[in-house]
Amino acid sequence: MSTLTSLFEAGSVAIVGASDNPHKIGGRPVAYMKRLNYQGKLIPINPKADVIQGLPAKRSLLELDTPVDLAVVAVPDTLVEKVIKEGLSVGIKNFVVFASGYAEINQQGLEKQRQLQALFDGTQARLLGPNCLGFINTETQLVASFTTAMEQHPLKTGGLSFAGHSGALGAYWLDKTIHAEIGVSKWISSGNEANLPLDEIVDYLATDPQTTIISLYIEEIRHPDKFENALLLAKKNNKPVIALKGGKTAAGARATAAHTASNPLKGVGYAAIFKRTGVIEVQSLSEMIDCSQFYAKGLTLFGNKVGIISISGGAGVLLSDQLEANGLSITGFSDELYTTMEPLLPSFSTVQNPVDLTAALVARPEMLRETTQQLVDSTEFDAVVIFMGLMDSVAQQLTDALLKLKSEPSCPVFLIWMGGNKALLTQIAQHGILVFEEIPDLVTLLSNVKP
Repeated sequence: MSTLTSLFEAGSVAIVGASDNPHKIGGRPVAYMKRLNYQGKLIPINPKADVIQGLPAKRSLLELDTPVDLAVVAVPDTLVEKVIKEGLSVGIKNFVVFASGYAEINQQGLEKQRQLQALFDGTQARLLGPNCLGFINTETQLVASFTTAMEQHPLKTGGLSFAGHSGALGAYWLDKTIHAEIGVSKWISSGNEANLPLDEIVDYLATDPQTTIISLYIEEIRHPDKFENALLLAKKNNKPVIALKGGKTAAGARATAAHTASNPLKGVGYAAIFKRTGVIEVQSLSEMIDCSQFYAKGLTLFGNKVGIISISGGAGVLLSDQLEANGLSITGFSDELYTTMEPLLPSFSTVQNPVDLTAALVARPEMLRETTQQLVDSTEFDAVVIFMGLMDSVAQQLTDALLKLKSEPSCPVFLIWMGGNKALLTQIAQHGILVFEEIPDLVTLLSNVKP
């Protein structure tokens, strides 16, 4: 069992600086956990109140009858050290500190952070932060965070986890998972990492039974050997790791120093680490979510051969160009597949890859399922890509045709439907077909996940 289990799976939580106002930083964790029915014990701490948001409150950590698993410290930086000392004195082993004003601002802040670190020397206690947005565990609905990402929506429980140096980017990631309806397991903002670095968090996620996919936003790799070992552990446990790396330029490095006191250009060869450990590096949160959806649906590319079916000859050309330019292969048909496909296509269509269905699809919507199924069943391709645009008058028939496709994880089917009906696209996505609105988005995904 990881030493971080009692932190990220805490069964009892005290919110220090808890507020009766659910919109304040100290009020949000209380409000979230009440609304979501956190499965553990929740104790608000406020020196001026006996009741917070309807829950019995304590005046300080010193009044606790027994130590809690976790203390969420939602007080100004001037009070943090006092609260930590009180918590340690009563046997609390885990803390989350939201406050900023430490190493990320100046030398004085750095010294203040060192003093905070020193409180943990010689103890087994752990600190997440400071200058962080905390963490979420959907399995127990533990929300040790004040993020605004889940104000309107609960998080769907699943296997996708996130850890990173930016709470705000993490919040945007959360919002994207909500809209993509991807289930989340853990969400962790590491901040300045005064005591708990990202490599230990990745090590925890690599063995966490609920986590199946790991997403990372990385500024500085503080302990390269430990970080690489954690990534190798995730790989050993068949957990894909998708990473977005910040601070790759001098300008970006200056920005990270002011963000989380990071020094991303200090000579760590992150690209080599990623290559050795099989990490997928992406360039945006959207790419990260697309890759996550791919793996969350249990899909795999066993090779780089792509079959294309298009209603547009021009789109077939663009797809061929962009896929081949990104390491995919648009191979021709075998004689057997040629013979099978020929009677399914209009007489004026050329039987080749990409397949151009032409406008004849309007009159024969069933042609979409027939041709797609033949490419999938042929075993000549590692993925099949369909391109469509508009087609409102037969959109329902085309959707019905796609929903009749057999599920073939060994040869995933992808759909680009420009101007497609949102409700119908949702139905198709729920059937297991990844849906895109633009060609480059699909090309980037296949480039990222190809073997």
